[in-house]
Amino acid sequence: MAARGLHVAAFHVEDDAEACRRRIKRAVKDGAAEIVVGGGDGTMTRAVDALANRRSVMGLLPFGTGNSFAQSLGIPTGDLDAAVGVIAHGHAERVDLGVVNGTHFANFATIGLSSEIANATPRLLKKFTGAVAYALAGIRPILTHRAFRARIRWKGGRLDVRTQDIIVANGRFFGNTPVTPDATIVDGRLHLFTADGASAFDALRTFVALGRGLQAALPDAHVVTARAFTIRARERQPIAIDGDLLARTPARFTVARQALRVFVPETGVAHG
Repeated sequence: MAARGLHVAAFHVEDDAEACRRRIKRAVKDGAAEIVVGGGDGTMTRAVDALANRRSVMGLLPFGTGNSFAQSLGIPTGDLDAAVGVIAHGHAERVDLGVVNGTHFANFATIGLSSEIANATPRLLKKFTGAVAYALAGIRPILTHRAFRARIRWKGGRLDVRTQDIIVANGRFFGNTPVTPDATIVDGRLHLFTADGASAFDALRTFVALGRGLQAALPDAHVVTARAFTIRARERQPIAIDGDLLARTPARFTVARQALRVFVPETGVAHG
């Protein structure tokens, strides 16, 4: 960062995402104009929750497994020097954030199987195997997770499903997979995916399709775009945001329009 002409007023290392959120909140309160955060998507969600609707500008250094937020912003994920260069150029824009039950999130929230898999994936395994860690940790949940009945409502629509999984994305990506081909992080909308299916085979088929980016082609898939969703499950299901468990259903999803100021490439936020 010094080589790029950036002056670092303070540098901190935190060993968990919640401690990172508290550190950022203190920096915002102290009037920090620019706050650079390095970490994975779980860390980024804690960061954006602290920075939502604040004057401070966020810089992003992608150190995670999926780095969905960086991909939605168009920030290089495999080149740290290029990511620092985005900050050094100083081009900031406002982007949307998702909100579930009052908590802001950067990328996506999951209900059901994906939440269980995220909770079952050890951080150390992700460090050494990357995205493969989710496939390894997902074997047991896929075989044991029970389908649930859910009612999804949005303005002008309703969907009743028996499913294993529900994904609601703010930006474009779920991991490395676009939830919908035209989703962006500045379109003021949320993008929901789910699929009917009660068996372990159905769960495995959906999991594989998501990994290959073919989920929308499943015969029982549902893809819905709206500004807000309300989701209720007959049996309360875990909610995870960007891989970290948050709470349980019911869930109310909305969009916080242009809630975050963040450094992005000079060409602007990626639109696809």
